Amino acid sequence: MNVQIFISDRQCIVAQRTRKSLHVLLEVANSEEGLRKFERFIMDAGVTCSSILTDFVEEDYRVEYIPHLGWLDRRRFLEKKLNQLYKQTPFRNRLIDGHEGGGERVLFSALTNPNLLLPWVDSLLMRKIPISGISSVAMLSGKLLPKNISSHLLLLSFQQGSGLRQSFFLNGKLHFSRLTLVHPDDDRIGIVRSESEKVYKYLHALSLLPEKGMLSVLILCGMEEGELLDEAMMESVAIHPIILDLSEIAKEIGLDGRISDALPLFQHLFGKSVNHYGSEQHTHGYELMQWRHAATALSIALILGGVSLSAIDAGRALEFKSQAALLASRTLEAESRYRSIRQPGRDSPQKINEVVSLDEMIESKFPSPGKMLVKVGHALVPFTDIRINRLSWQVAGNAGSAKAVSGEFEPGSGFFEPGPSQVAFAIDGEIYPFDGSYRHANETVERFCKDLEKAGMHISKVKLPLDLNPSANLVGRFRQGEESASFVLEGFMKVGS
Repeated sequence: MNVQIFISDRQCIVAQRTRKSLHVLLEVANSEEGLRKFERFIMDAGVTCSSILTDFVEEDYRVEYIPHLGWLDRRRFLEKKLNQLYKQTPFRNRLIDGHEGGGERVLFSALTNPNLLLPWVDSLLMRKIPISGISSVAMLSGKLLPKNISSHLLLLSFQQGSGLRQSFFLNGKLHFSRLTLVHPDDDRIGIVRSESEKVYKYLHALSLLPEKGMLSVLILCGMEEGELLDEAMMESVAIHPIILDLSEIAKEIGLDGRISDALPLFQHLFGKSVNHYGSEQHTHGYELMQWRHAATALSIALILGGVSLSAIDAGRALEFKSQAALLASRTLEAESRYRSIRQPGRDSPQKINEVVSLDEMIESKFPSPGKMLVKVGHALVPFTDIRINRLSWQVAGNAGSAKAVSGEFEPGSGFFEPGPSQVAFAIDGEIYPFDGSYRHANETVERFCKDLEKAGMHISKVKLPLDLNPSANLVGRFRQGEESASFVLEGFMKVGS
């Protein structure tokens, strides 16, 4: 079971998160007795993975600007800076949050009292329960801000078991955050008004607000409480209150049900991939678990792929076996007919007809390219300056058997396909030696084509030494000193023509 753990100065809440809701499983005090109850629960419930959300008073923030550095130098510099600022705690973070001026803006933060969190983390690690990440309400608060609302904004939210969280955003970026502890019987409206005025004075003292500037205060609360807060805050001319209904925000982020404080919002926004304060030591077990899951998924995929390929190979083997059996049957039939024809005795007209039919069948199924080769050779005799570099052919007996016999036929245009009792061919040649006269080369090829056509062949000029087609591009066609002019012809002839 995967659980989400919320830890504050006063209590610990264990919840199970679904896609649209949160179910609280355990609620104990942040004490030794509460820790013992927590340990018993995680063992009995079979917890297998966890994430930790915090909301402590002792959470510190520092904004600094550093010069542009290389990746390795910047990493070393930031680690050194973290050690200088927060050496006493392992729960620390640095967030590079944009570029300003000639450098980079970095938000350094840390949970400065690790003793409030360490016992809970050690308890999980001792029981080998992976921790996916550790974060805080303040670090997640920016996800609830409306876009383009104000350049100077104070976000206020009440969390069960902790208090009033006040996070100040400058131009949409977290600048600092503070927590005021609130008890159930306290006057929440009075606390909101007084704390907002304190923050306003603090910002003016640090010159973080413009002169006579107004501070926008965004308050997350219920509608009834929001109306009272709006009336109370309107008395201040320097503070502009903005009320957001918790239930409406929950609906926007996909959380079902009515809520009375902001904690469920932050729990819902805290995903598995979020980690601000967890070190490599804290999240090592979770990363190993992720690698194991990835390796398992890869193994399953490989096994399924192997099974699929085996099935395909088995299907092909059956198909080939069936084809081999059919060919063997046809071979036996042809051999039987041949033996019956070759039997001694007087040749009857029936046998003669069978011999002639068998010869015609072979000729029609697999016509010989010999006649074509002879005619091409005769046509070449008067053309001593034509050199044939390649002669390829393809023969077939009918339209459906165009691949019966092949002499590496690679037609350029794809125009000729061997039909019934036809031989399709392609001639790749050149004029050699070539004196540079493309007109003479073209005329020679034209005469050669006419002689082939006289011999009963159908010829198509795929490529001439010089293409005279109006659409042809002549750029780069002539190179001084060329010793040959190549051409490509395609054609076909009927066997016996």
